[in-house]
Amino acid sequence: MPLGGFWTAEFGSSVGIFGGGVVFFQDGKITGGDSSYLYTGEYTETGGGGFRATIEVSPFIQGVPSVFNTVGQKFTLELVGTQESEGRLVAQGQRRDMPGVTFGAKLTKRA
Repeated sequence: MPLGGFWTAEFGSSVGIFGGGVVFFQDGKITGGDSSYLYTGEYTETGGGGFRATIEVSPFIQGVPSVFNTVGQKFTLELVGTQESEGRLVAQGQRRDMPGVTFGAKLTKRA
């Protein structure tokens, strides 16, 4: 399954905060966001519908906590994703600066 396209994401961290957003995969680049943060990064497909990604997450509204319970901080996520079914991915990873805190996401292809 090629990753290229528009995806919705449901995500959370091991600190117990959850959220949702949108992600666009195209030609090795990732762009997206949610109500308070922008996402930009790069991905590589790993075969079998999987991927590896590095994503920069930047706040654009001050004072809103991230799913890591931090406020106003730019951070980098490292993710590894696998295909759960056609049009569905599951990704796991962590922030580079918070190695003991995990992050998980379910992605659904919309277009």
